[in-house]
Amino acid sequence: MTSLVPPAAARGTLPPPGVELTFDRTVPRSLAHRRQIGEVFVSDSAQGPGGDFHLSFQIPRAHSLWSDQRDGFHDPFASAEAARQSIFVLLHRHVGVPVGLPFSLQRIRLRVTDPQAYASDGTSALQGYLRYRVAERQSKGSDLVSMVLEGAMEIGGRPAMTLSAVLAFMSQEDYDIFRAFQRAQKPVADARPTPARRLDPGLVGRENPRNVVIGLPEQEAGTDGGPDDGASRYLLAADPHHPAFFDHEYDHVPGPLMVEGMRQAAVAAACRAGVMATPHALTVGCEAAFLDFAEFEADLVHEAEAGAQGADGRIPVAVVLRQFGKPIVEGRIDLLPDAAPRPQSTARAHGV
Repeated sequence: MTSLVPPAAARGTLPPPGVELTFDRTVPRSLAHRRQIGEVFVSDSAQGPGGDFHLSFQIPRAHSLWSDQRDGFHDPFASAEAARQSIFVLLHRHVGVPVGLPFSLQRIRLRVTDPQAYASDGTSALQGYLRYRVAERQSKGSDLVSMVLEGAMEIGGRPAMTLSAVLAFMSQEDYDIFRAFQRAQKPVADARPTPARRLDPGLVGRENPRNVVIGLPEQEAGTDGGPDDGASRYLLAADPHHPAFFDHEYDHVPGPLMVEGMRQAAVAAACRAGVMATPHALTVGCEAAFLDFAEFEADLVHEAEAGAQGADGRIPVAVVLRQFGKPIVEGRIDLLPDAAPRPQSTARAHGV
């Protein structure tokens, strides 16, 4: 029988002694801000004796988005989505933030510390543990205003990822006023999205065309990403009925969709610049500052410019998302091309 929990020899420091987490079922979907049960990846949570929050997660092997990549590795962005959902779970279950209270991610940062933690044997699901620590917390009276979380992830006993998130909270009334004011400052009524054709899946490391979220204007569909000025430019061109990116209704472009657009723009730009020979690369880092909400009514342009490959093999790609000429998201994607799993570590990495 295959164990759902890594054997003792493969256990790391998460969760700590005295904290038991299971992979038997998912948490209630409302806690993870998901409508579909199959989109919930967090399986359990607990608050440790030191005040840290501990969570377990598992990604379905047959997930239509997260299984859509080359054999050999699980997608680190899949575990990043589990980490994002884990923030909601800890806030609602352990901090006392009511379900339905508006809050947003202002800034995220993640770095894969051990790419081999994501090696896949082709039969085991991606699962692991998370620890979050509250680094900063600001309140106004009894109302939570902002919070900074610092996190660490282990997969199969290996330190897999470090991450941080900056959160901002507001009441529903304040959110409605804020969004109405924002939209009033933009020419939303006169905006019309440019007809765009999604890129070929092979250009962004995907196989399923539905999972491609960037494209080029129809009149530029035969080009490779814009004028030769050092930056590559792509339009957001996602399927509006995609089951993962549009699990429920939004009044703005979802953050996970924009981050996936950043990743795909980075891959396409790195290949276009010649710093990557193929689009098959492991995403080993992401930084994103969300400066404004992106509206559905207008073009969202991804500008990506690849840097030189570092001594550690990672390629940094600066990415900016613009709408109405202003930056909406600024950040960076780090890619590790030609990563190859080490077979001797595969079974241990996933607790087989």
